Amino acid sequence: MNKFIETFKRILGTDEIRKKILFSFAILLAYRFLAAIPVVGIPADAITSLFEGSNFGDLLSTVSGGVLETASIAAIGLSPYINASIILQLLGTVIPKLEDLRKEGPEGRRIISMYTRLLTVPLAIMQSFVIYSTLRGFGLVGQLEVLELVAMVATLTAGSVIVMWFSELVSESGIGGGSSYLIFLGIVAGIPGTIRSNFTLMDSLQKFIFIFVTLLLVVSVVYVSEAQRKVKVQYSRRVRTGGAMDSYIPIKLTQFGVMPVIFAVSLLSFPQLVGKFVLSKDFGNGITEIANKAMTILANPYFNNILTFVLIVGFALFYLTVVFKTDELAENLQKQGGFIPGIRPGKATSSYLKTIAFRLASVGALFLGFISILPNILIYLDLMTVTVITGTGLLIMVSVVLDIRRQVESMIVVRDYDRYL
Repeated sequence: MNKFIETFKRILGTDEIRKKILFSFAILLAYRFLAAIPVVGIPADAITSLFEGSNFGDLLSTVSGGVLETASIAAIGLSPYINASIILQLLGTVIPKLEDLRKEGPEGRRIISMYTRLLTVPLAIMQSFVIYSTLRGFGLVGQLEVLELVAMVATLTAGSVIVMWFSELVSESGIGGGSSYLIFLGIVAGIPGTIRSNFTLMDSLQKFIFIFVTLLLVVSVVYVSEAQRKVKVQYSRRVRTGGAMDSYIPIKLTQFGVMPVIFAVSLLSFPQLVGKFVLSKDFGNGITEIANKAMTILANPYFNNILTFVLIVGFALFYLTVVFKTDELAENLQKQGGFIPGIRPGKATSSYLKTIAFRLASVGALFLGFISILPNILIYLDLMTVTVITGTGLLIMVSVVLDIRRQVESMIVVRDYDRYL
């Protein structure tokens, strides 16, 4: 307990950490303020009615940052931004120019970020119109005048751009990753209401099972997220008493973080949004029948869980190739006079690191995919009656908290080093 209090005092006593925490808290207040401002033409109960009785609303609400149900100016939130990121990540595998930009370092990443922002705007416009058109097709909202429709679409688009700006501000000047931080806030904000409506209806045994399973899942996610393999590295140019100095390269089981979960949920929500749009219109019996079949398949809990699992595993392995550049790492090791014992420098080192990273990532990806659908499996087996938070939501929450903790600890360590310089 004393250690915890001491750490807390050190956090508050460090100007840089205190400023970052206050900045992140200010973004939280601004974000929730936007979520309380209604948009013209779309009542909140209309959106609730549209998504009632399906998991589609939960998916879209998760990637929007948990504010979709408010029908506010920030209703679509981060969904267009995340979809734009997915599109550019996938295009990078088929367009050499984008891959070259990614290899150019900070300047290349800055250009790709600019492309992502530009692509976010038309995606936000399209999603705003699709949501309104779908609600209109089901008779949940009235016909808007042209000027009102333009104002509604412009407001939702502007809100999405502002939320995207908030996420980038948090990444630059706050604590935690920008997109995941805002999604985390949305998930946390929805927990009290869910507990009030569901948890209070459980009997004592159901409450015990729920608390036990939740704690077990949290501990498992923390353990796997922190697990890593240390690959030994020797530096021939750094000599100490007794020979060359040893170091290591830490390769985590979840090297890709929580982004595969966010990407998978976002990608899974997109065809369901399109399906709802098609069903709300009269495109002909053939198209409507196809849309009905597609929505029925996506609504099937078994298919939905399997697809979620496959998407998370696929995005995890794909995202590993984006965040863990073994060629660059092997080249830097060789320049610094470092080598892995028993492995030749250069391409052999890159291949060795890539093999280890892929094996570890495969285990981590399977774990993330399994945890994301485990609460649903427990409900189907009648071991739980309701889940206060989804598996994907739990993964996002725990991962964000761990990321914030790592950032704070690294800043404390740097602060301690600075005192002795």
